[in-house]
Parts: sequence; C-alpha cells; structure tokens
Amino acid sequence: MRVLSVSIVAAIVLAGCAGSQKYPPLPAGMNSESVPKQVVEMTAERYRFTPEEIRVKPGTLVTLKVTALDGTHGISIGDFGIDESLPQKQTVTVQFFVPQKGEHSFSCSHICGIGHFGMNGKIIVE
Repeated sequence: MRVLSVSIVAAIVLAGCAGSQKYPPLPAGMNSESVPKQVVEMTAERYRFTPEEIRVKPGTLVTLKVTALDGTHGISIGDFGIDESLPQKQTVTVQFFVPQKGEHSFSCSHICGIGHFGMNGKIIVE
C-alpha cells in the first residue's frame, strides 16, 4: 500500500512538471539592447517567494535575481520553460522576455518541506 501511495504522489509531482512552455525565454534574433528591461530582486525561503507578485509591461526583458535564504529551493516558470535550482545563499539570475499581456505562474521546483506546494507566485503582464 505504501509503495502505491509513493507511486501516486510521484506521478502527480511529475505531471505538474510536464512541459507547458508557451514562449521561448529569449526569442531568437531578439536584440536585447532595444527592448525595455526590468530587474527584480527576489528571495526564496520556507515557504514563500518575496515578492510573490511581479508586475511588468508587455515587451519587457525581465531579469530575476533570486537568492535562496534558508536551504536549496528552485524556481520554475512553466510558460517560459524555465526551471532553475536555487542553492542556499547564492543568487541565481533568470531572464525571459514577456511578449504580451497575461499572467504567468511560478513555483518552487525543489521539494523544500511540508509547505512546498504552496510556494508560488505570479508574473502579471499589464
């Protein structure tokens, strides 16, 4: 019975990680010098990202500088095919271009404890 439960949980976790990429992180041929840019400094710690909500304008090259404060975490932004490990006390830089209005969710992609599945946020392109 325990093996079955573990198998079911693993299947659910892996299904949630399935590719849902809608946009390339950096479009081919994009001249990064000619587009607006926004840099956001973030932290990751049990069980939240700060900030949890990021607002940007369409057509912006977004740079997230994410530092894990209390252990290893991860950041996954499925719409852009991004999944980066965030080692403790290191800042990881993630870049992506938001072409149009919409919302994109992000979450912790490294199981970090009992509150892991609630560790998420969103990018609002307005």
